[in-house]
Amino acid sequence: MPTKELTSYLFLGEEDFLKEEELKKLKSRFLENSTRDLNYNVFYAKDKDFKLKEALDILNTAPFMSPKRFVILKDADSLSGSDKESMLFYLKNPRDTSILIIDSKSSKIKEGFVLEASKLSKLVRLARLIDSEINMWISKRVRAVGKKISVEAINLIKENLPNDLNILCSSVDNLILYAGKRPEITKGDVEKVIYVAPLKTSFDLLDAIEKKDVKLALNIFTSIQKYKKRETEFLLGLLSWQFRMLLRVKELLKIRSKPEIQKELNLYSSKFDQMARYAARLKTQEIVRFLNEILKADSDIKTGESLPKFTLERLILKMCS
Repeated sequence: MPTKELTSYLFLGEEDFLKEEELKKLKSRFLENSTRDLNYNVFYAKDKDFKLKEALDILNTAPFMSPKRFVILKDADSLSGSDKESMLFYLKNPRDTSILIIDSKSSKIKEGFVLEASKLSKLVRLARLIDSEINMWISKRVRAVGKKISVEAINLIKENLPNDLNILCSSVDNLILYAGKRPEITKGDVEKVIYVAPLKTSFDLLDAIEKKDVKLALNIFTSIQKYKKRETEFLLGLLSWQFRMLLRVKELLKIRSKPEIQKELNLYSSKFDQMARYAARLKTQEIVRFLNEILKADSDIKTGESLPKFTLERLILKMCS
């Protein structure tokens, strides 16, 4: 006897780009172009006006001039306890004419709703790609248009962009466009198209601050300030991100393994290793003091009490004292 085809899917993971690709495939498979809009609904469990009953009513309604109806439930992790029970009840006896996509940000199948839903749905894992997978993904996207990309260019992309395929896709497409008829994308192309200076240079600044080398820190600040004429405030946001991340890494290292922290914080291995080294060198109270100084500098700039350049110079002097 043939197995009944599942009409419910559980998308599990953090990578929204891959989820959208899977979604396009399913829509193309189950929905007619002419009536697609009439049989397609998206619900967000986080919305204050969200009512699961509305989603269930649509799931149980026959499709309009189409073999299937399509319903997507986003932010499924935010469902209330009673809503999770109702959803599991539906999954045990789903409507054959409705396709349900349950979207969860969970990276693992644990106890509770996600575990039970995975038993009643077709599980599709869509986690963040790891370092080597990112390399292959970028190369494949470039090859699809008949070009190559150097290893140095890929490494520079990874050093300066987050592990998020939506951002990586947009940036790689811009590089392809910039390269024009040239057959290869180079490191120089990345330096011109993607703003590559901040993270690497700001780590040099962080190193100088940690060593209390005020002269070197101010020299690095001057070079960052001049780079591509970017606004000085960018550095403030970058410093804030670095020290907030340092604080999280320092606390998480007490209770989690390094691979778990790297995945949770969405950091490439090289960036995580740098963060872990600085977290080991700096005391918690010192990181908190730096964050408070950054917050004050940000307030001074926004209220117009001081020019950004002078405010940041004073901030660096305080952090090196």
